[in-house]
Amino acid sequence: MEKGKIRFGIVGMGIRGSLFADTLLQNPHAELVAVSDAFAATLEKSKARYNVPGYADVREMIAGEQLDALVIATPDFLHKEPVMLAAAHGLHFMVEKPFSTSVEEAEEMREAVDRAGVTCMVAFENRWNTPFVAVKEAVERGEIGDILTINARLNDTIFVPTQMLKWSKGSSPGWFLLPHATDIALWLKKTATPVSVYAVGTKKKLVGMGIDTYDSIQSVVSFDDGTHATFTTSWVLPESMPLIYDFKYEIIGDDGALYVDLSDQMVRKAGGVYSHMHTLGTPINGQFTSAPSYMLNAFVDHVRLGTKPESGAAAGLLNTKLVHAIHRSVLSGAVERI
Repeated sequence: MEKGKIRFGIVGMGIRGSLFADTLLQNPHAELVAVSDAFAATLEKSKARYNVPGYADVREMIAGEQLDALVIATPDFLHKEPVMLAAAHGLHFMVEKPFSTSVEEAEEMREAVDRAGVTCMVAFENRWNTPFVAVKEAVERGEIGDILTINARLNDTIFVPTQMLKWSKGSSPGWFLLPHATDIALWLKKTATPVSVYAVGTKKKLVGMGIDTYDSIQSVVSFDDGTHATFTTSWVLPESMPLIYDFKYEIIGDDGALYVDLSDQMVRKAGGVYSHMHTLGTPINGQFTSAPSYMLNAFVDHVRLGTKPESGAAAGLLNTKLVHAIHRSVLSGAVERI
C-alpha cells in the first residue's frame, strides 16, 4: 500500500488513544481521519484537539469514513466488536493487549482475521522497548545459553485501579499488566510452548474500596521444554513509589543471566517528593521515541509494505490462553492446562 497515506481511525480516545493519535500525526505515511469514543466529553475534546470527525459508535465511523486501518484502544474487555468490524470491512488494525479476556472470543477473532486476510498486530509494546530489545538480541546471540527460568514482577500503584482507569472493576492486574510480562517470555522462548499454570490471587484491599478485582496474583507457568517461569503482579503499591509502575525481569540461562529494571530509568529526582524520571521514550527533536510510538510506526510499515507482524493474532491468542489459565487456576486452586 504505497500510494498515498494510510487513512486511520482510532477507537478509544483515552490516554492510549491520544498517544497513538499524536504518533500518527508524526508519521509521513499515515493520516488520522476520524476518532471514536463512547464518552461524550472525551469525544468532543478529541474532535477539537485533532480537528477530525468524531463518532460515538465505531460502526458509524467505519460507515461514514474512507478508512484503511484502525487503532483499537478500548478497555481490556471491549476489543472483540471493533476487531470483528475491522475484519468484516477489510480494515487492517492494531489492537491493544490483551487480544481478548476470553479464549473463545480470541479464537473467533483470530479466525475472522485469517478469513479477511487483513494485517493484525496486537500491541505488545515491550517488544519495542529498548531494554527488552537488547535482551532479545542478547538471547538470540546465545550470550546466556538456553533459558532455564524467567522471573517477572510487574506492579502498579493503587492510583491506577482507583483513579487512572474508569473501568478497573471490569479487569484485573492479571489482564491489565500480566500480558506485558507473559508476552516477553513467549517472545524470548519462541521455541517452547506454555502447557500449564498454577496461580493464587488475593482480594482484600480493592474489594474493600468497592472495586471487585484482585489486589495481586502470583503464578508459576510450565513450558513443554521442562522449564518454568514465575509471574507476579499487583495493583496496590503505595502512591509514594518513585514511578507509577514497578517492572523487573530476570532471565536465567545455563550460561549466564540478564536482569531488567524498568522502574529505574537512570535519572532520580529529589525534591518535594522523591521520584524516578521517565527517560525511556523522552521525545528527541520533537519526535516520539516511546515503545508505543515505535510499535505503531512499525504497524504502519507492515501495512504499507504488506509484511506480517510477529505479534499478530496467533501471538494474541496464545497470550490470552495463558493469562486466562492463570485466572482459572486462581479460582480453582488447581493446576490448569493452557
